[in-house]
Amino acid sequence: MTRFLLFLMWATVDAFSPSCSFLYASNYVSFGTTASRISRRRNKLFKLNVGVPPERESKGLLQILNDDVSELLLDRLNQKLYGKSSHGVDDNKSKRRASQSATDGLSKFHRSILSTTSRRQRCVTGRYPLKITVEDNPTRKWLSSGYSSKPVATSQMLVNGTSVGKSLASYDRFQWLENDERDVLHEDHSLFSLELLAEIHIKKPGYVNVLPASNAGYSAKVEREESILRKNRYELKYDQKLDHGDNGLQRSNTFDNDTLERLLEAEKERLWITGFSLTKTSGEVNFVEIESGTLGAMNKQTVSAIRWPNEVNSVPIQRYGNTTIDGVHSILEEDALLISDGFLVPGRDNGGLYVVSKPGHERNEWRSCLAGGNGVDGLLSRLETKKNGQDGTMTTDDDGWFYHRAIWIDLTGDGRQSVLTARAKRPPLLKKAEKAKSVKTSALDEDNVSKAQLVWLERPQPYSYDETTGTPLDKDGLVFDPFSPKHTPWKVRVLDDGPDVMFSVADMDTTDDTVEVFASQFFSRKLTLHSIRRGSKPEVVFRRVLDDRCGASFSSILANLDGTNNIMTRKVVDSGSTVPTLKSGDNFSHVLVTSHECTFAEDKDSQPTKRRKDNEDKESSLNIGSADDESSSIPSSLIDGGSLFSYRVPSGKDAWRTEPWIRSVIATGIRVKGQLGNMINPGAPGFCYTFYPKRENPNVPAGVFTRPLIAIAGDCAESAYILRPTEEQGTGADQSSNYALMCEIECGATVGSIGIGYEDFCYAQQQRSYAKIYIPCYEKDKILVFALGNGEDDDMIDDW
Repeated sequence: MTRFLLFLMWATVDAFSPSCSFLYASNYVSFGTTASRISRRRNKLFKLNVGVPPERESKGLLQILNDDVSELLLDRLNQKLYGKSSHGVDDNKSKRRASQSATDGLSKFHRSILSTTSRRQRCVTGRYPLKITVEDNPTRKWLSSGYSSKPVATSQMLVNGTSVGKSLASYDRFQWLENDERDVLHEDHSLFSLELLAEIHIKKPGYVNVLPASNAGYSAKVEREESILRKNRYELKYDQKLDHGDNGLQRSNTFDNDTLERLLEAEKERLWITGFSLTKTSGEVNFVEIESGTLGAMNKQTVSAIRWPNEVNSVPIQRYGNTTIDGVHSILEEDALLISDGFLVPGRDNGGLYVVSKPGHERNEWRSCLAGGNGVDGLLSRLETKKNGQDGTMTTDDDGWFYHRAIWIDLTGDGRQSVLTARAKRPPLLKKAEKAKSVKTSALDEDNVSKAQLVWLERPQPYSYDETTGTPLDKDGLVFDPFSPKHTPWKVRVLDDGPDVMFSVADMDTTDDTVEVFASQFFSRKLTLHSIRRGSKPEVVFRRVLDDRCGASFSSILANLDGTNNIMTRKVVDSGSTVPTLKSGDNFSHVLVTSHECTFAEDKDSQPTKRRKDNEDKESSLNIGSADDESSSIPSSLIDGGSLFSYRVPSGKDAWRTEPWIRSVIATGIRVKGQLGNMINPGAPGFCYTFYPKRENPNVPAGVFTRPLIAIAGDCAESAYILRPTEEQGTGADQSSNYALMCEIECGATVGSIGIGYEDFCYAQQQRSYAKIYIPCYEKDKILVFALGNGEDDDMIDDW
């Protein structure tokens, strides 16, 4: 009976990938990869003492994996055979007795069954779209349910409804082909490999953003490394003691060495994760070190006032006076985060803008409220607003606003990095439904005024400068700090009404003194353009509605879908995306906008669009559209569910002011999956992103991609979508907007955002420098980590 049960357990577990984990409080990272290859790399991590429990440092990873899975199996088996757990008060003795009783009479071969396997969950995708479903493996969930201190990865990947090993898209099947056969597939079908690499367990993950490791969170990492050195200072070798000081506690604090260390971190990445819940009074901000898998979080005192954290961004280093920025220091930014807070849910609608200095540092982390806020922060904001209410350009109402996004920008022309943001107030419940659905609503309608605003927060100026060093000084002679309590909150000035959620910024004419904001107005259901003249008093001098039939527009980003770089008079200021495919100063050709399950007015004169043949019979509900006519209108019969639109910038000087913007339907048919957890303002899709499959050379495979891939977070559609560019001739006027579905990743939970990075994730086996896709699953309390590859093993990580 014992052997039979063990065989059944082995046969079930062997069908799925193995797992290992880093532990950090209640959060952890679980991996599915090859155990024998990891063990050597893992031992390196042990020597570095990065996030590894001391009692496990003396074991190799293979032994740890065997112990973890074996103990889980033995514990379950012992409960069935003897009605009691194998680990109790006397844990070591009970485990030993359980092991002896459960494996009594088994040969070494049968005992080896209890070890992990080395099967990986990966497939190949390209021209023919795949529907990938990620669900919890009941066997692994059962194994890990009774042993929470040693978690097991529970995610199982299905391809078109079947297991990876049985699918025709299996990576292993592809490797059985001859080299010349695989080359033909690469050339004709643009094949990529896609692997479920790991899962990160975090409570209620919402927004994810991959930022350079040299900036926000750097001090926390240094503190953590110093803490490990203190604990292990007597175990250091002689040469290590010389590197860290005689007692292992000293660090070099010279400016040059510190700068050099930060520059070495610039190519590394850190994943920031915001979480929120209706049942908690405050949100959460966590982070994961991509290189090591170490998890950390902001202090509870810091996040106590941040009730619904949304997008997080870096904070640039402010240069004053005649200070020049060399090539080295221009890479670095402040060790701080800019956090936008608030949501339309009652109790969470009183948001704010916060700067958190040294996030994750146990002692030096500090929060500054720039606008809005709750408690003391909100009181100070209201007092500052009342004090400065005499200025007609300043808002007199700083209460009840929520913020989704904020960026740093110089609007005054003197080099000061101020904050530009859009904010909204929760509309009254049951507000006139007909008014909300009207496509003729103006941004200046009295029902919309003060419900949504484009505002900027002016950065305070120093009182004086040191004559010798040029250091900015305050009135009391101390170093000037714009985030200190004496200078916060900042003055909030209203630029225009209408923008409410997301936006992007461009310089449509580099020869003038204006910048242009593209705002996707969610509540007023339109896409607008606002031209801001820079100066001592920035103001909007031109505005235009680009599309009033796009529905409840949500995300708006700048993209270069042409793949060219020859437009010198039109530049990106801020692309509007957390994935920095386009940086400041780059060219762009389109504005991409997602529409939250929009509806359209009928237009009898519009011509029907057509779907391309290679997408008619796919399994996914996502439909691929084509370009519209210049009137920017589509019959509602051809748009079903949420959509992704592209708007081509008109060619010619100043044509963007007067000429129509050709709208194309890149994808539609994204529908909400009604669940108990997404009943509040359900919508789909969420954010969209552009990215390349590889960091160093975007054209991978060679000659195939000069245009980027597109990723879409499905939000309440509970899926993530990856689209590939296609060179096939479509029916529309804009051929650059021809995209095809490459794969849909169905997660079974709300996908509020997507993070994309290129650093190799921890020690898992993967191809270097290919994109890593981080997909948060809100209701499942986890983040799925997928890795792209070229379908070959020629450049796998092999420095074990």
